[in-house]
Amino acid sequence: MSNQSMRLIVTSDEDKLVYHNPVRIPDGTECVKIAYDYFPEKTDRGRNEIDLALACGGKDIGTRGSDVKFIEVSAFYSTDGFVRVRPEGVWDILLIRGKIFTPEVEVRLEIEFVPAKRRYYRGDTHAHTVNSDGNRTTENLLKKARSKGLEYLMITDHNRPAVYGLPAVKGITAVPGVETTYYKGHANFWGTEKPYDGSFALNTLEEWRKLRDEARSNGAVICVNHPFCSMCPWRWELDADDFDAVEVLNGPARLDTQKATEWWEERIKEGKRLTPVGGSDYHRNYFVVCTLGMPTTYVYSESRSFEDILKAIKEGRTAVSVSGRHGLIEIRCGAAAVGDTVCFTGKESVEVSVKKLKRGERLVIISGGEIIYEHTAKRTGGFSVSVTPVKPGAVYAKIMNRYRGLRRLLFDIVLSVMLPSQAFKKHGEFTFALTAPIWFK
Repeated sequence: MSNQSMRLIVTSDEDKLVYHNPVRIPDGTECVKIAYDYFPEKTDRGRNEIDLALACGGKDIGTRGSDVKFIEVSAFYSTDGFVRVRPEGVWDILLIRGKIFTPEVEVRLEIEFVPAKRRYYRGDTHAHTVNSDGNRTTENLLKKARSKGLEYLMITDHNRPAVYGLPAVKGITAVPGVETTYYKGHANFWGTEKPYDGSFALNTLEEWRKLRDEARSNGAVICVNHPFCSMCPWRWELDADDFDAVEVLNGPARLDTQKATEWWEERIKEGKRLTPVGGSDYHRNYFVVCTLGMPTTYVYSESRSFEDILKAIKEGRTAVSVSGRHGLIEIRCGAAAVGDTVCFTGKESVEVSVKKLKRGERLVIISGGEIIYEHTAKRTGGFSVSVTPVKPGAVYAKIMNRYRGLRRLLFDIVLSVMLPSQAFKKHGEFTFALTAPIWFK
């Protein structure tokens, strides 16, 4: 079904106050946009009044006065006065008759069904607001993230779920979450405004696992955060089976994140399907630098709804970069993408492409735990290559680099504030970007 145009007549009959106009929503619709107007609107005797409302299955979706002539409804954003809901089934477009000064009024409707599109959505999985120890309100933080080009943002305040809901900000998907925060370790629970019924307060790993299991049964996706951080690592037993994801990049690439990346790579080599993500752990700006989206997690999702984004993360459909400027690494094997499983024959062709490989960066491709391809960029630009997996297992790509010159100086200055013990110390290469695997079986 394509977009629709409708012309309807509302009369001055005082016995008919509501005009019902059922419309079937096409499968795969992500967002419905409705523009309406009516003629005549103004007369010598007064202004005609025709309001628009939406309902589905006998339940209201929302309504606004006739001053609002454009309405947008989706699972991740809706015009004020309308609930956020996934467009599906049959919706009833209601025309509500108010004062009518003419025998009839012509109402014109333009309905656009925006299809969901499977693609990479750019966002940040770890951010704090004034509800814990951040310095921005949730709405302000979402607007800031949108201004930086992010398409989703996970709100993960310390031990404080978003029990009263998240504001709707046009252009960005707000994902509810909470960071369970203890001296023994931090973990994000994403996807539900009330992941557990009781208190977060606990003392042991067994109690945390019980809390996690309750959150998971309520639909939450679980991520271990900065597991090798010098200040707040995961001090309990670190078992990949406890989590759906691991924060391989937290803030800038450094020794702590390199340990997390290497730990993840060992788990992938063992066959553990643990999804890599990156989170800025944003609390506030550092001097004039806003670190939202640093790093960036690209999620290969069926739509921008937070349910689809989390489903994709759980399925292992991610790529991570220290910032949006370092670009997305994309890997494909025919129609298969990250998170998919392909039957191994030894003849498969895996396409790896980087939108922006910087001069001096080293692209590394791994198959079954072995490096099968390396390339160091001699100049900045897009790059692509085709490789053949050498054996069953995970195939993924990463970008390695080291800080040099002015970037090295700025890196050390930032570390002198965040992690003084690691500032101005000798170091080697760090992982600046990586992909989740395609699995060959």
